[in-house]
Amino acid sequence: MKTRIKHIENVCLMAESESGHSLIIDGSAEIGGRNLGVRPMEMILMGLGGCTTMDVLTILRKKRQNITDCVIEIDSQRRDSIPKIFSKIHLHFIITGDNLNEKHVQQAVQLSVEKYCSVAEMLKHSVEISYDYEINA
Repeated sequence: MKTRIKHIENVCLMAESESGHSLIIDGSAEIGGRNLGVRPMEMILMGLGGCTTMDVLTILRKKRQNITDCVIEIDSQRRDSIPKIFSKIHLHFIITGDNLNEKHVQQAVQLSVEKYCSVAEMLKHSVEISYDYEINA
């Protein structure tokens, strides 16, 4: 897997993925940015959320669960000292569907966060990751 980061201006960057997609990364005004894109640490949370959500959806579909929506809300805390790495991340899954089996939902979330999600696996060695879920009918 490869990616390319190109400087645009000040601290504004263009990130290009191997799959042909791109996005703008930028910083706050206090470090010379113009707030034109996401921050690098925000992208880590987005990557974690995207990875684990894909796992949960895949697992629940294999269990023949009729999912109509899946949202993950992520809260995090960072250290005050530099480097300001994450110290805690909490994942809250909100899964909506018809006649969802709670046991299947619980297993899907647990398997994703604790076993299958590559991003969670990388982060869990330095960050406390917790999770919960709710089911909406």
